[in-house]
Amino acid sequence: QKLQSKFTHKYESSSASCIATIRGIPPFSGKILWAKQMERQVHALMKRMSDVLGKEWGQQLEGRQLRRSCDELLSKLDSRAYFRSWVSEWESELSSNTASKLNSYPIIVVRQNSGGSSGGVLVAKANFDQKHEYLFREIRYLKWLGYERDIPRTIALVSEEAIVRYPHAMALKTALSSYAAARDLITPELEPLVAKELRAIKDSIAEAFDVSSDGAKVTSKRRIRWDSKDISGWVAALNELVSRFEERVEILLRACDNIDIAIEALGTVAYDRQKFCDAVENVQKVVDELSLAGYSDLASWGDRVNRKMGAVLAKRLEEALHAWSETFQPVEADSSCEKDSKKKGKTAPVRAPKISVEILLRNQEISASPAVPTTRSIFLNELHDYMGIVCTLPCVNCERFEVFERASGAEGKRASTFY
Repeated sequence: QKLQSKFTHKYESSSASCIATIRGIPPFSGKILWAKQMERQVHALMKRMSDVLGKEWGQQLEGRQLRRSCDELLSKLDSRAYFRSWVSEWESELSSNTASKLNSYPIIVVRQNSGGSSGGVLVAKANFDQKHEYLFREIRYLKWLGYERDIPRTIALVSEEAIVRYPHAMALKTALSSYAAARDLITPELEPLVAKELRAIKDSIAEAFDVSSDGAKVTSKRRIRWDSKDISGWVAALNELVSRFEERVEILLRACDNIDIAIEALGTVAYDRQKFCDAVENVQKVVDELSLAGYSDLASWGDRVNRKMGAVLAKRLEEALHAWSETFQPVEADSSCEKDSKKKGKTAPVRAPKISVEILLRNQEISASPAVPTTRSIFLNELHDYMGIVCTLPCVNCERFEVFERASGAEGKRASTFY
């Protein structure tokens, strides 16, 4: 009765299925192992009955019903029929998959739908069916179970081919998934900086399609197929290129975060020359690190960084000039003006320059020393120095370490300050 109760529970929902999955046993072989274990328990029960009632226990009145029940259980546990059905399914599937040139390519391009769109995007994937991985694992366990002679030659050949391709396919899957993840992190603005690494990866993948990365037909370079002798070297080289690309992307994103922090500091630090210089120097250090690392097209990206910094500094300069004008407003200002100054004046109050002016009376004439034009000149010089805190800040230079820098005409002359 206990054995009969086990038949009411399917293998897929039993604890044996969970244990088999944890141990890496494929589902078909795991089910046969489970059936053989049940079969051994039935035979053990029949042997105990033989020891108690004798060898002819099945002919006796007491053991006749039990023997019939055991025979019925054993007929249900016959795995040969289950194995033949599995072989028939695989043979029909292999016959339906007609020979195609695509099967020899290690990489295929498929269209992947994203966000429910009808078109989707083209994605490169390893040309290795997940079913073939289960197939060679099933064949390995079936040989251990004694089905080696019953396995058809065609299925065995497909399994052997899958075993050879499996390590390269897993390496390709890892490389392509890592490349896709890192590629998604690159914005159009940052793409030119890693163009050299992207080009190398595309050229390596293009070797598997007999074309170059720009789509032109190539016959002089090597052809990579599953049966190529240098497939392992090509896969290793592609993994190395992808690892290099991931490293470069990580460094670049970290640099962008540091630059964003420094630019944000430009908008919050006190209106002081040294404070601004420290923030600009932090940006310059990050740019120098990228320049020494050999990132391509760094000058164009540096111009965008300078424009971002210029926008922040322009806002700071506008606030500073507003604070300067507020400093020299009459004390009897309207309350509305005071409220407006509180809204707009984010910069600390300006320390007004002290200009000593002597009023002289000579020969019944009143004069000022220094004269009014001189005083106006001194005041304007103070204003220019106040504006120069921002206007004379150095721009970020991406070519400080370029020994053979090309500088010809207007294109070679870059602004050294923001204003």
